Amino acid sequence: MNKKRKYGVLVTSAVNAKFSIYKPDERLAQTLETIKSIRERVPNAVICLTDCSVPAISDDVKTELQSHVDYFVDFSQDETVNWIAENITVQDVVKNMTELVVVTGFFEMAQEQGWFADCDRVFKVSGRYKLTDRFWIGDYQRALIGDKYVVSKRNLSQFAPGITGVDMQYMLRVYSLGVNRIPEFIKLLETMTRHMKDRVDAGGYIDIEHLWYKFLPEKDVIIFDRTGVTGNIGPNGQQIEN
Repeated sequence: MNKKRKYGVLVTSAVNAKFSIYKPDERLAQTLETIKSIRERVPNAVICLTDCSVPAISDDVKTELQSHVDYFVDFSQDETVNWIAENITVQDVVKNMTELVVVTGFFEMAQEQGWFADCDRVFKVSGRYKLTDRFWIGDYQRALIGDKYVVSKRNLSQFAPGITGVDMQYMLRVYSLGVNRIPEFIKLLETMTRHMKDRVDAGGYIDIEHLWYKFLPEKDVIIFDRTGVTGNIGPNGQQIEN
């Protein structure tokens, strides 16, 4: 008998966000909708949630979030997350550096704790976004997918040549990889973090969309034109659908 497929899902969140038009209670409601959409569309999922709010969320909010997921990791006291929040004023640098730190730390913890030991594939979903009826888990069960990285469409960079050093980017509100690739992915994340720091220190810029395009091994990447996710951008409320 074939083993029943099981999926891990990481949702990254910052309910108390510094750069957002949405109030914390609105961001909380949006995050709960994210989790609900995952429960509906990813059967048998192990859902993990991180929150990197600075200042930290209240105990009541934490309890509410914990009640809807399998594992919750609070990064509000993380030394590096706090240093970024207190010392960097550029919104996009704060957001992208923090996400790199959080995702790296989370996968290190998940690997150590064995949270995805029974899973075939792990997804990363941006908090406050929802999976739509365009998301179909069967798309990830095809033989050609295997354990490869699956990302959304590849776009031209919106930055002037030379700013990021990369002319293309992947859309990443939903991406996934085979669980067996987690150790490799952690090393890639560490490389990406160093590269972003060096680039910012030198007066340039790069974000995770361009970093993923630069560092993910192209032969191990599969692109979906549509990953089935929708939501509103925090700083301006613009609706996005991929």
